[in-house]
Amino acid sequence: MRRLMTSILMMTALLVMTLMMTEARPKPQAAKRVTVKFSNFKFEPKVVTVSVGTTVEWINEAGTHTIEADNGAFTSATLSANGKFEHKFDKPGTYAYHCNFHGSKGGKDMAGTIKVTAKK
Repeated sequence: MRRLMTSILMMTALLVMTLMMTEARPKPQAAKRVTVKFSNFKFEPKVVTVSVGTTVEWINEAGTHTIEADNGAFTSATLSANGKFEHKFDKPGTYAYHCNFHGSKGGKDMAGTIKVTAKK
């Protein structure tokens, strides 16, 4: 009987230690994602602020457009209606972008801005 009690106590202690170690591990964070929709010659929202490591997804709701960073950091193919493009921002900074068909560098016409801040 004493052996049985000792075994039960050891198993209980082992189980408690395992549970404590599992809870102490940091849980992985969900990937950060932001969506920008565009059509009718504008991006919505026009200005987006995100933290480093965030992926921005652009979704074309109508027409034929492109997404191109003014500094060349990213460029999409030509996107038709329902087309998507995404880019993960790994460095802080301000990234102006535009549609090659309906906008131009410097925020003219169909253009937007992604502001990337350092992680806190």
